[in-house]
Amino acid sequence: MAFLIITVLWLCGQPAAYALESPAGLRGDGGEAVILVDEHSGKVLYEKNSRQLLYPASTTKIMTALLLLEHAAPQETVTVGEEILLIGPDSSNAGLAVGDKISAADLLSAMLIPSGNDAAYAAAVYTARRASARPGMPVREALQYFAGMMNDRARGLGALNTNFVNPDGYHDPDHFSSAYDLALISREALQNELFRGAVQAPVYEATIIRHGEPLVLTWYNTNLLLHRHLPQYYPRATGLKTGYTPQAGSNLVASATDGELHLLTVILNSSDAARWQDAVTLFEYGFTHFRAISVVEEGQVVAAAALSGQARGEKGEVAALAGAGYKDILPVEQISRIEQVITWDKSLLSGKDKARLKAPLKEGQVIGLARYILDGELLFETELLSGSAVRARFPWEKYLAPALLLPLLFVIMKRRQRIASSSRRRGKF
Repeated sequence: MAFLIITVLWLCGQPAAYALESPAGLRGDGGEAVILVDEHSGKVLYEKNSRQLLYPASTTKIMTALLLLEHAAPQETVTVGEEILLIGPDSSNAGLAVGDKISAADLLSAMLIPSGNDAAYAAAVYTARRASARPGMPVREALQYFAGMMNDRARGLGALNTNFVNPDGYHDPDHFSSAYDLALISREALQNELFRGAVQAPVYEATIIRHGEPLVLTWYNTNLLLHRHLPQYYPRATGLKTGYTPQAGSNLVASATDGELHLLTVILNSSDAARWQDAVTLFEYGFTHFRAISVVEEGQVVAAAALSGQARGEKGEVAALAGAGYKDILPVEQISRIEQVITWDKSLLSGKDKARLKAPLKEGQVIGLARYILDGELLFETELLSGSAVRARFPWEKYLAPALLLPLLFVIMKRRQRIASSSRRRGKF
């Protein structure tokens, strides 16, 4: 389809580079690898060494939780088996015992809130047996099967610099990931409502069945950003997962929300104190320098097309509506430089007036294209649709008025002639 281009500056400003300065205040003993992304779109707002291979430690459990959610209903009962005896020495745990019966939802929280390695192993074996349709699969085989599931799911998400060998992140030289990959995995997990609820709870109580009797276990979230009574508390925080081993250092995957902006940060191989401070610094940087904006809404009137050849009674222009909408996360200073470019369908333009669309038009008919450009780069484009139907003037319509006027003029002239003639005759007597 050919278009005649008419450019309209929606918002204007001076050109500048896209890159922003690094967030001020990041600690020198902070993360070896860092990334800050928009949770919904995945747009990277800041990164440092984000593809570097590092040890994820217990942030691994985000993937374990995701797979559990994809293979078990929340109220399914999981019986904890001897797999929990295989967790590494000095592991963090949720206090589970062999033979405990726990719901899948509570098992999820046992993994994510106190970072229970025992819960991760129980979830892995249960999920592997469900996914393989082999309820009697031996424990070690199930753990190996689950590691394969983890890696397949990671690759499916585009996390290509990741290799998992266990469900809890206990140190293994062949168990690694990257800040970028963990952001991908976390964004996927956050789409699950149960997961989102679990990671933002500062404290959680679960009722399990042990030796046939109910037992209440209380877990405290290892994410200090969520605890109001602690100096690390950050009111915008909504989760997500901590991790630590001596080899991995202190890791943190954190999320925060302010209005329509939902941010996710991953900090790997940091000091314990720095990961909390740097997470807040990154979030404040994101909320200060970026905005979630609606560039154009579906159905929004973005222009008015002048008309030619429309029927009598029709307006002289028709509204042009956006066929699709577009939202984005942009630096605040760039928003004023977005340019809207309107192009009309050349085949609809009037032969005499190239700036007007010729009638007839149908409501919803494609009449042009709107493109949104930032510093010379295309952000988005959408078809423009006619906001209403426009009737065409009949070929004889332009002669109709003169044709009706001539007899009327003739009658008026004849009447005047008769009046004049009568006046002359009366003047003679």
